[in-house]
Amino acid sequence: MSDQPFVIAIDGPAGAGKSTAARALASRLGFFLLDTGATYCVLAPTAARRMSVKPTGETVDIRTANGTVRAPIVELASIDVGGNRARQVRAIVHPAVAPPLDGIIGLSFLNRFSYGIDPRRRVLRLN
Repeated sequence: MSDQPFVIAIDGPAGAGKSTAARALASRLGFFLLDTGATYCVLAPTAARRMSVKPTGETVDIRTANGTVRAPIVELASIDVGGNRARQVRAIVHPAVAPPLDGIIGLSFLNRFSYGIDPRRRVLRLN
């Protein structure tokens, strides 16, 4: 596996459809933010609907910039980041995740691995 982050560049003249291609690609690949301060992975409601994720019936109180709110817990069959897969990952669904993001990768995934982050090179290593 390469040590370089995954980057996709779309180039072309004005009006060629670069933005349309980027939106289509993002809708297929999904965009997720890495947050080592998030206890749970978080899905945007639109991503949860698209994935047909159903709540477990449990909820959790989470602290946001706007105060404490209650959010439903879901269980994701698996999350795969760079070939590193975790199964049955608990996550929450919350509208604080706004487009273009589909979600946040939090500790409910990361703590399944030993990991290191190189902020200068923008690299996450999972073992």
